[in-house]
Amino acid sequence: ALEGKAINDAKVVLADAATTMLHGAECLESIKQTASSVFNKGADGDTADLPRVQVPSSELDAGKPVVDILVELSFAKSKGEARRLIKGGGARVDGVKVEDEAMVLQTELLKGEKEIRVSSGKKKHGIVEMV
Repeated sequence: ALEGKAINDAKVVLADAATTMLHGAECLESIKQTASSVFNKGADGDTADLPRVQVPSSELDAGKPVVDILVELSFAKSKGEARRLIKGGGARVDGVKVEDEAMVLQTELLKGEKEIRVSSGKKKHGIVEMV
């Protein structure tokens, strides 16, 4: 049986093979760079290949429910599922756990930036981009 680093190396080989089968060899390098950036560098990594949702600044000024954003990013199939994700502690905005299922994403949370990261669990990340 594999142990330690050998297990992680085997996971990388398996992930590369699955990614190549699903997306094609031409996408493999881009996907690997995005995954490495997100999981090794955290919130400061390259986000170009992450799923995105564009939200007009007027909607963010008024406040857009995080529940809606989770559904739009396909992190939840319904608003109910998104609420359960939040209740279970699995949703984050800019690395901060969403505690309230009624939370709205507002322009102030972007801190002068044009985008903010939304996460579901440890491995699903997306970007809300203000347009």
